[in-house]
Amino acid sequence: MKVKLRVILLLITASINLNAQITNTAFIDSVGGEKVGKLTISGWLDAYYGKMSPNADKVPHLVSSASLNQVDINLTYLDFRYANKGVKARIVPAYGSYMDANYASEKSGLKNLMEASVGVRLNTKKDIWLEAGLIGSPFTNENPVSRDHLIYTRSMAAELCPYYLMGTKVVAPLSSKIKSSFYLLNGWQTLGPQYKTPAFATQLEYNVDKNNLINWNTFVQTGQHHRYFSDIYWIAKRNRWQWTSCFYVGDDPWKDTSFGKSPFHEQNGFWVNLNAVGSYQLNETSSISARGEFFRDKFSRIEGSYLGGSLCFNRKIADMIYWRTEVRYWYKNDQKSENIPHLLWGVMSLGLGF
Repeated sequence: MKVKLRVILLLITASINLNAQITNTAFIDSVGGEKVGKLTISGWLDAYYGKMSPNADKVPHLVSSASLNQVDINLTYLDFRYANKGVKARIVPAYGSYMDANYASEKSGLKNLMEASVGVRLNTKKDIWLEAGLIGSPFTNENPVSRDHLIYTRSMAAELCPYYLMGTKVVAPLSSKIKSSFYLLNGWQTLGPQYKTPAFATQLEYNVDKNNLINWNTFVQTGQHHRYFSDIYWIAKRNRWQWTSCFYVGDDPWKDTSFGKSPFHEQNGFWVNLNAVGSYQLNETSSISARGEFFRDKFSRIEGSYLGGSLCFNRKIADMIYWRTEVRYWYKNDQKSENIPHLLWGVMSLGLGF
C-alpha cells in the first residue's frame, strides 16, 4: 500500500511539473522562496569544477563557471523580496567567480549586488509598475542562475550580452497575454553612466499559452557611441520535452566607415547569434539536454565568431540539490592573434537552492 501511494504521489508531482506555466528565464526567479510576512527570502549556491583542452586556468571569453582545474563557487546569493499592493523592493547580494568576472570593470561599490531595485505601482487597475535601480536584463533567454536553464553553462549569446542593467523601467500589460516594458538605462551593462547620452530598451513578452512564450527586445544607444541590438527568443515545452531558442543581431559601428559600401551583414560592426537547446525528461528527477550555437562577428567587434555544441546530464536530488555534468565544444575563428580555434570543456556542478 505504501509503495502504491508513493508511486501515485510521484506521478502527481511529475504531472504538476509537466503542466506548470512557462516562465521567462531571462530573469531570476521571483516566485519561489520562504515567506516571512510580506518578505520572501530565497537563495542559491553553485559549486563547480572544470577542465579544458588545451589546458588553461580560465575558459576564455566567459564570465560564468569559467575557472578551471579547481573547485570554485560560480554564484551564491540571498534574494530578499518585499511586496505589498503598491510597493515592492528587491535586493540580491551575491558572490562567486561569476560576480568577480562580470563586474571586473566596474568601479562602483555595488559590485557584489546582482540586483537592487524598488518599484511603485502607478495604476492598480491596469497593474502598471515603475521600477528603478540595478535590475535584471531582458536580453536573451538566459539569466546567470544555472538551475533556471535546460543546460548548465551559459551560451555565447548570453555571455556577450548584459546580465544586469542600471536604470528605470515601466512595465505595463497590453492584454492578458502580452506584457510590455520600456527601459531608460545608463548603458550596455554598466553601473555608472557609460556615455553622455542614456540608452533605451524595449521588451514585449507574449505568453502564447501555458506551453509557449515568445519575447522580443530592442536596445538603442546613440551619441558618442552607437549601438543597436534586437533579440527574439522562444521558450516551450510539450510532454517530456522542453526547448528554447534565441536569435539576435547587433550593430556596433566603428568610426572608420571603410566598410560602408558592403552589405549590412558584412559591415564591421555587425554581429549575429542563433542557438537552440532541447531537453528530454527521463524521469521525475533526471533529464538530458543538448545545445547547438552559432555566433558570427566577422571583424571581432564583440568577440569573434563561434560554432559549438554541448551535451548535459541533469539530476535533481531532494528537491533542493542540482547535479549537472556537461561537455562542451566550440570552434572559434576571429582576427585576434591569441585565437585558439578548438576548445573542449568539461564541467561538473553541484548546486543548492531554496
